[in-house]
Amino acid sequence: MRLYAKTTKFFIYPLLLLLLLSCSDAEKFEGYTLLEKRFVKEVNADCYFLEHNKTGARIFKIAADDPNKTFSISFKTIPENDCGTPHILEHAVLNGSKNFPVKSPFDVLAKGSLQTFLNAMTAKDRTMYPAASLNEKDYFNLMHVYYDAVFYPLIYDDPQIFQQEGWHHNLADVKDEIIYKGVVYNEMKGAFSSPTREMYYRVNKHMFPDNTYGFSSGGYPEKIPDLTYESFVDFHRKYYHPSNSFIFFYGDADLSDELTFIDTAYLANFDRAEINSQIPMHAPFSEMKEVTEYYSVPEGGNTDKQTYISLNFVIGDGTDQSMGMALDVLTDVLVNQESAPIRLALQDAGIGSNVDAWTYALRQHFMQITITNANPGDAEKAKEIVFSTLENLVAEGLDKESVEGTINRMEFGLREGDDANVGITLMSRHLPGWIHAGNPFIGIEYETPLAAVKQSLTGNYMEDIIQKELIDNPYKLLLVLEPKPGLENEKTAALNKKLSNYKKSLSGEEIEALVASTESLLAAQNKEDSPEALATIPMLSLEDIDPEAEWFEVTEKEVAGNKVLHFNEFSNSIVYAQFRFNLQVLPQEMIPYASIFRELMGKLDTENYSYAELEKALRIHTGGYSTVFETQLDSRENYALVPQLKVSAKATLDKSDKLFELAEEIMLRTDFSDTARLKTILTKQHANIESGIKSNGFGYTRKRLESYHSEKGVFSELTSGIEYYWFLDKLLGDYDKNATELLKKLENISALLYTKNNLDFGVTCTEDEYKGVEKLLTTTLNNFPVNEVEMNAWQLEPVVRNEGFMTASKVQYVMQGANLFDMGYEYSGKLVVLNKILTSDWLHKEVRVKGGAYGGFGYFLNTGESFFGSYRDPNLTNTMEAYSGTNEFIKN
Repeated sequence: MRLYAKTTKFFIYPLLLLLLLSCSDAEKFEGYTLLEKRFVKEVNADCYFLEHNKTGARIFKIAADDPNKTFSISFKTIPENDCGTPHILEHAVLNGSKNFPVKSPFDVLAKGSLQTFLNAMTAKDRTMYPAASLNEKDYFNLMHVYYDAVFYPLIYDDPQIFQQEGWHHNLADVKDEIIYKGVVYNEMKGAFSSPTREMYYRVNKHMFPDNTYGFSSGGYPEKIPDLTYESFVDFHRKYYHPSNSFIFFYGDADLSDELTFIDTAYLANFDRAEINSQIPMHAPFSEMKEVTEYYSVPEGGNTDKQTYISLNFVIGDGTDQSMGMALDVLTDVLVNQESAPIRLALQDAGIGSNVDAWTYALRQHFMQITITNANPGDAEKAKEIVFSTLENLVAEGLDKESVEGTINRMEFGLREGDDANVGITLMSRHLPGWIHAGNPFIGIEYETPLAAVKQSLTGNYMEDIIQKELIDNPYKLLLVLEPKPGLENEKTAALNKKLSNYKKSLSGEEIEALVASTESLLAAQNKEDSPEALATIPMLSLEDIDPEAEWFEVTEKEVAGNKVLHFNEFSNSIVYAQFRFNLQVLPQEMIPYASIFRELMGKLDTENYSYAELEKALRIHTGGYSTVFETQLDSRENYALVPQLKVSAKATLDKSDKLFELAEEIMLRTDFSDTARLKTILTKQHANIESGIKSNGFGYTRKRLESYHSEKGVFSELTSGIEYYWFLDKLLGDYDKNATELLKKLENISALLYTKNNLDFGVTCTEDEYKGVEKLLTTTLNNFPVNEVEMNAWQLEPVVRNEGFMTASKVQYVMQGANLFDMGYEYSGKLVVLNKILTSDWLHKEVRVKGGAYGGFGYFLNTGESFFGSYRDPNLTNTMEAYSGTNEFIKN
């Protein structure tokens, strides 16, 4: 063995040297070592893996022929507590830097940028700063500001950045009570107002008690004020170094230019450092854990069927791509499909209204199954059902067609690549393997792991994983999250007492000093950037902008008497089809029932398929099938609403016949008679909306506000807003009584909506491919019934209500708006400029910087809708005062 090792070493070293020399001879990048150049067919591009010689910074470039150039710089950031240090730092470094000493360089930069993506994100074990632009000068401007921010932030010289973005004791007057303020503090109060966020936090606490994943990188609100300024800057000093960086480039920019810029401007200024950012694998448990935790609901609130039950598994190495794909397939086949065995078993037992499963890759793979709208007493029974179902599946085998359908969808998504920001997608996909295994290729080279997963179509690949990683694996947790009325009041009282005691502990001089500190921070927030500082931000001029927009031609054609819009574009032999139906063939009272109808499409039995067979066929033969409502305004007139049901489907060209067959089957031959199945779907939808209202207060508040002043808003509220939630609540409250009438309405909607005279069609494919599509479409169109179409004159009257909705949220979403057209204004491009000014200059400062909310926004849209909004906001009165002051701000 020893002799073999020496012999191997003797032969390998010259080969490695030869490889490096050949790379060096072919392409030289001064200051860097090219570790590997490889053509990766999955991204259809040469990929370069390099190391910066002086610092050890790692660089990966996907040299794709894509003008949407993308870069990111990421750091492996390892939280050691729940204070949210990585998250606060992500915010703080974007508040000015050595070369760009303005309070918010990115808000200034965005005013003169053509960026197609600009953000920063904190994950469990890394912090990422990505941006993209089609304009090369803009691309390097963004890079310059980003690199300066992460390497030379002003946080060392200006502690007020920490106070503003993280937390501080706020005391405006000696007579007031002390409160906590801070952007991240309030953001996370909002995030943890969602029971699901609380559940994830508690799950990680119990699953990873001995490593970094047991902590919240975003910050747990009660723990954020434990973070000291000294620990904050030490975290930056430790992790924000080139030796701990992962630099990514994508697109058609010249790699030599990119490398030269980051070396001369930044990397060359640092020396190599030893940074311990390794995350060890967490040791498995000896046996499954079972714990109960609690979340808050209002005093006197309903606690029946408000419990969350979560089963969790830690599995293998997170860089194992085959295992990751296999687990993704299993979550779908076991739980997420409408006919998945665990879903059906729980439904038959009457446990919960919905169940979902998902996986994500940390240092180890993590799989979670969560049941919503259950009761505490359901937990043990649910656990028994899940594991007995898994044991039966191992013994009898998985449904191979279900597995095939899921793998087909997975493969379709990997190959399709229709995301406008492909670079951002690829960055996210490849980064975990890079930071944990040192291999930037494994996350984007999917063919080999995909081939491994396809073994499950003929063998016991999936069943073996179920047995070993789910049934026999002791590293798992059953967590029950129960509602506790008044818990938030208890926490608020404890916080108030803590702050009151803190104030009592201060001397008079210390209280005066705290008031002075608060005033100083406010003064700094109100201070305008100097013209000299603003001039440092690199901006585009009009001469840098190509006035020619990219144009996509559409040709109007006629097939079997129907209008067809053909987008003649290369789509990699994928056919994209859209059927559009005008909803105004329905009486106005049918509007909320139409939303139920839309939800049911593809989830019920049809004449030739059970709903389980239909789901499998859609997954095997198509890349997706969906139904959504779209509302347009004819000539942008507020009272000229054009509401449509859009049925979208896509498939590879060789399966386009199945696309049309299955779409026709769903639209023309759905069977609505199974009222028990209808109830199951509607109960799940009701639960999802309820969860959405808790977690997306901004979206539901905006939708409600829009219903005050536009027909479009009224329609949206009736079909997907709080009004629709109340409608479902009432219908399900006495379902047995309402089921017969519901069935009649659904059948009537189908008969009125799905007629040849009410159908327009759109398709994207090449001209050659269109010829075959036209034949299939002709057959489908001729199978639609031909009926006279009569449009109903809906009277959707907006009503200004001025409302507040009470939830257990720790923060608020405050919105105010009107309709410009109703006030006599016309829309123009000036309002695009005003949007930017109000959001970036005025409301950002008043609502976020000074008020401590996560965001403040002002919008004027070409539909006439205008609104001011705040996001995760601790204030109400102050925010409304900021809105009221907008006119004076604009005047001045």
